[in-house]
Amino acid sequence: MGSKRAMLRNGLGDTLSETVHKFDRFVDLFAGSGAVACHVAEQYEISVVANDLQTFSTALCSPILERNKKTDPSWLQEWFAVSSRALSLHPVYDRALELQKQIESEAVGIKELATEGREICRDAGCGFAKAYGGYYFSPLQACELEVLRKSLPEQQEFRKVALAALIRTASMTSASPGHTAQPFNPETNAGRFLLEAWRRPILPQVDAQCREICSRHSRKLGQVSVADANEIATTLNEGDLVFVDPPYSGVHYSRFYHVLETLARGSDVQVSGNGRYPALHERPSSKYSMKTTSYEAFDELLERLSVRRSSAIVTFPAEEASNGLSGDDVFKISEKYFRVEKSLLTGRFSTLGGNKTNRSARVASKELVLTLAPK
Repeated sequence: MGSKRAMLRNGLGDTLSETVHKFDRFVDLFAGSGAVACHVAEQYEISVVANDLQTFSTALCSPILERNKKTDPSWLQEWFAVSSRALSLHPVYDRALELQKQIESEAVGIKELATEGREICRDAGCGFAKAYGGYYFSPLQACELEVLRKSLPEQQEFRKVALAALIRTASMTSASPGHTAQPFNPETNAGRFLLEAWRRPILPQVDAQCREICSRHSRKLGQVSVADANEIATTLNEGDLVFVDPPYSGVHYSRFYHVLETLARGSDVQVSGNGRYPALHERPSSKYSMKTTSYEAFDELLERLSVRRSSAIVTFPAEEASNGLSGDDVFKISEKYFRVEKSLLTGRFSTLGGNKTNRSARVASKELVLTLAPK
């Protein structure tokens, strides 16, 4: 996950540079972290559309793609002041603050801190803190994220920046191994990593992220959408360059990013299980993450793009992925509908939960990059 940032420096950026100027619009159908969509929007005079099944993805892209000038960050002071007042009134704030002091000083053991943290957050009402506090975040961190989310600025330009900064901060401070499928377990050696994450301050990170986002913008206004990629494909045009980086995991990506999705949506959520998951019907699912449907879904997507005479750049692991698709499959399907130029890039990708014992967290890979032109 997030491997496209490395690929942009390792050949994908060159491919985009050679191609983007020939088209009217750039459409990223599986935007993910937004690395490619935002890169193109900031580097080139072209309108960019970022689409994904998950709201958090488009929330990350929105403040950059939907602005064409810098934003003055002076509004931050008022947002933080409003949030500070709300935090002081949070039902578990005082107890969360006392526990945070113990976390900083390690006055008691990790297991005891985690147990108390979870007890505190059970009394936190029905919001973000109750769902994830004591697990992915300390009670204080969870309370801060919750009140910052509820206190977002009213003005849309500032609100979009603030929400993206919150999502980034949650991702960077979460007590989990690179994603939010499961938090670190305080009962194991991973407990020390949980404690380390619980010490990360929220407000300074939100401030830094806001200021960084305020300084960035697209060269030409774009847009975001939350939709199924295959449906969006039926609306595209000959002047569109479509970036296709479909899921390669046999597990739905919503399982790994549900904490960020909850924060992006801003609604109360009921969770369960070791990962604190929302109910399945509340998590988006993709045909690309099921072995029985991944091949058919990719074939359908490229057929629809070919009918619309759109051009595309496709990236996918060269070897067989856990969703059943392989680089050979992707290449053969592409040749059915397009004229294809093929290249390989080396890199590393996430195994989504490796533990460095029987499965590494990140492994070396070869990434297939296909440039597709209408026949």
